[in-house]
Parts: sequence; structure tokens; C-alpha cells
Amino acid sequence: MKKVSVYKTEGIIIKAADLGELDRLLFVYTRGYGKITVRAISTRKKESKLRGVLETFSRGELMLAKSKTIDIVTDFQVSDSYAYVHKNLENLAYAYYFAELVDKLIPAPERDEDIWRLVSRVFEVLNHPTPTLPLIKGRGKGGVNLQEAFEDKLLEFLGHPKPAKLGRNSSLQRLNYLQSLAGEQINSAKFLGQII
Repeated sequence: MKKVSVYKTEGIIIKAADLGELDRLLFVYTRGYGKITVRAISTRKKESKLRGVLETFSRGELMLAKSKTIDIVTDFQVSDSYAYVHKNLENLAYAYYFAELVDKLIPAPERDEDIWRLVSRVFEVLNHPTPTLPLIKGRGKGGVNLQEAFEDKLLEFLGHPKPAKLGRNSSLQRLNYLQSLAGEQINSAKFLGQII
């Protein structure tokens, strides 16, 4: 009998999609492997032990089994469900936007400690209803624009130049630049623009 190779890694689920009648595909940014795609078999069954745990924007320890195609989730120990992100529409809009940037700008699994710290830190910031969040977004004196700061750092870590200082339509020009790098539309940008 062939032994199945199993491994663990910490990760944040950035996207999920139904697969077939009962399975789910999860797109996870992990500390040990970068962005990976994994399969959760029968997780949509009522009696599945992983049902309700494998939620988008959850952080935890994944136990994965190697497969010839897509590795399989065998267990997930949640360390943070980012409850406030799920309750606050503005923070949720940012979470979808940042997750989509990570998903579309990072083409393949590649470990990167800087990107891991960036992604995990932005979710920590979004998960707190602190009065400093508006300052982070740039609405107060001396504040930093959270969206631009995340975009610029992600571009830097991926080896892309930051967009040049832009004029009146700077947010649209930044979005066009990011979409040109991704090779497709950043769909959550419209939702984010309607919320903030």
C-alpha cells in the first residue's frame, strides 16, 4: 500500500468556490508555500467535520494530503475567523479587494515571508473596530491610505514598480495599472468603490 504524504502549513483562505455537488476549491495564501489551491472533499455535506470551518477570510493551520492533481484538506484548525471583518461591510469590501489582488497578481505557489506578513497584517488591521482605522485609510491628519499602502507593498514584494504619482483620476489610473499587471479585471474594486 502506498503511503500518503501529509503536510501542515498556516494559511488564510482568500477565496473559495464550489466544485461538483459536495466539494470546495480553496485558494489559500500560506506561510510555507505562498498561494496554493486545495480541495476540500465532501465539505458541503451536513455531517462534514470541516463544514462551517473552511470559510473565506479564516486563518488557521491546514493539514493537507498530497495528491497527483490538487492537494486535499484533511483538517483545519482555525486560529482567527476574523469575525469583525465579516460583520463590517467596509472592512469586508477591503478584504475582498486585497484578497483578489493577491489571487490575481500571484500566479503560482512560491513562499514569500514578506507577502505572508503583509497579508496577515492587513487582516489583523481590518479585524479591529479601532478609531485608528480611518487614520490608516487617510481620512485624518497624517494618516496613511491603507489601500495604496497595501498595493504599493504588494507590488514591491512582487518586483513591480509602484505606479507613478498620478493626477486627478489617480485611483482609476492605479486600478488600470494593477489590472494590466493581472491581465484581467479586479472585480472587487467596483464593490469597494461603492462602499467607501
